[in-house]
Amino acid sequence: MDRPIVIIGGGVAGVSAAESLRDGKYAGRIMLLSNEAARPYDRPPLSKEVLRADELPANIWLRDEDFYRGRGIELMLGVQAVSIDAEGHSVALSDGRCLDYEKLLLATGSRARVFDALPPGAPHVHYLRTLEDARALRQEMTEFDGRRHLLVIGAGIIGLEVSAVARTFGLEVTVIEPGTRPLGRSASPILSAFLAKAHAGKGVDIRCGIGLSTVEPLGEGYRVTLSDGSTLDVALVLVGIGAVPNLELARDAGIETQPEGIVVDGLGHTSAPDVYAAGEVAFHFNQRFGGHRREETWQHAADHGVHVAQCMIGACEHAYTATMSYWTDQYDCSVQVFGNPHGTSEVIRGDCASGSFSIFHLDQSSICGVTTVNASREMRKSRPLVLRGAVIPGEVIADPAGDPWQYS
Repeated sequence: MDRPIVIIGGGVAGVSAAESLRDGKYAGRIMLLSNEAARPYDRPPLSKEVLRADELPANIWLRDEDFYRGRGIELMLGVQAVSIDAEGHSVALSDGRCLDYEKLLLATGSRARVFDALPPGAPHVHYLRTLEDARALRQEMTEFDGRRHLLVIGAGIIGLEVSAVARTFGLEVTVIEPGTRPLGRSASPILSAFLAKAHAGKGVDIRCGIGLSTVEPLGEGYRVTLSDGSTLDVALVLVGIGAVPNLELARDAGIETQPEGIVVDGLGHTSAPDVYAAGEVAFHFNQRFGGHRREETWQHAADHGVHVAQCMIGACEHAYTATMSYWTDQYDCSVQVFGNPHGTSEVIRGDCASGSFSIFHLDQSSICGVTTVNASREMRKSRPLVLRGAVIPGEVIADPAGDPWQYS
């Protein structure tokens, strides 16, 4: 029987897994399913390059058509998996077909968390998760002149990146965030303050500790009342309040899930035989941290997809140990984060006012993470320090003439 390995999900985790299977010399059939009609594409450009330009950027596609053809990866686009028979090793599809599988990888990713008062599909309300979402948002941003007002709900990565692009179109931008600072979950207070100042310098009004109380239609837009009693008349709304794992397919098949995602061990196994999960949808065990985690970063999705695919074919027998990392580009600020940005203390190397600096995050005395702004060379050199939890005197880190990397 020529049962394939079936991968459900056309994001970076699924594509990285398919490539990893071939790199691991797996010679059987590989079928990659995506519910979108477009060839698998990269999501980070959606909130940046795709919004800026009329034409899609050349780097939007995760792989070109020759890649799939040359590696014998069968793409099934515009079709959705509707149910899994874990005992029978089969997947039912939205077009009525049924696929038998040897092994199954769930790389179904996440979807945007919905704000009930501003649901998807409401006029001039946008969520940003797909290529179609990005094109629709760009179209509306370019149709409005600079006097129109964009309300961004949520000061996370998506909200801030879209705000930066919107200012280049001349839109007035207000960002509301119920937390005490931008990027509260994913960045250090120093980086939050730096980016808040950068946005303020470009005319973005970021209001933290503020929620949305009421929404009422007003002409072609909305009048919103905020939790502090103030009101705004806005033409467009972007909702960026996080993501929810697409775990329903697994849950309905009786596979163990938690609100954080599909539960997998350090090798990517779910509770069902021959069924694995990788990427954002996986509530995965990370041996480096000694527990289960869910991560929503591009790098994790790529790394975990590769690792789980190797485990599926017996090419890897060690548990996942990758360290969290992400990047964001806003205006002329290229930010990279590696490791834990929430240490017990922080040491700045360089001058924040110069726009190029590093932040070393310490857990007690050891380095647990590094953040760089326009300092990619320092990031490359600092990663080994994070991985080994190096202990370096703070005065050495902070001294521009010092060499903290000698401790690596």
